Amino acid sequence: MPTVRRWGKATAARSPQVAQLARRMLGTAGGRTGPGFVPRIDIRGGHMMLDTQRGRWPIVVVVALGLQPGDTEAVADLVERAQLTSGRFRPLFLVDSGELGPFRARSYAVETVMRPETYARVNPQDSYAAYVYERTESICAAYGVRAVVPLSREAVLAGDVATVRLIGAFEL
Repeated sequence: MPTVRRWGKATAARSPQVAQLARRMLGTAGGRTGPGFVPRIDIRGGHMMLDTQRGRWPIVVVVALGLQPGDTEAVADLVERAQLTSGRFRPLFLVDSGELGPFRARSYAVETVMRPETYARVNPQDSYAAYVYERTESICAAYGVRAVVPLSREAVLAGDVATVRLIGAFEL
């Protein structure tokens, strides 16, 4: 059956009429529609990556929580250097800081969560870890994320490019 599927896909790619017939027979309006399909949000990989490379590399969430004021510049710089050495991922940052300038200046996507003390004031009965987990899970679903990488403040302050470079070293 996989051989028939490959042959059908190759034939449909060469002939728009065959692709249209297959969509009508299967009851789908287009290639990526139908029940259960959730469109993904696409992001740029930063200002160093060409737009033609955008769809090729996986999106990786870099979770950098608990940063002090001024640390976001170091995080963005560290991940940018790692991306330049491997070039095989598009970072999406998840931070609890309001300092988004360093990420935006590099054309990186960034999402935020509340700080633990703010969350405790707003929602004292719930767990902050559960909140971060649910937020990360929703981000992964919305963007079609392939991996989640926590980045410690210690690695950022040490400028540990070798460790961060591992993000793009593996085929995800």
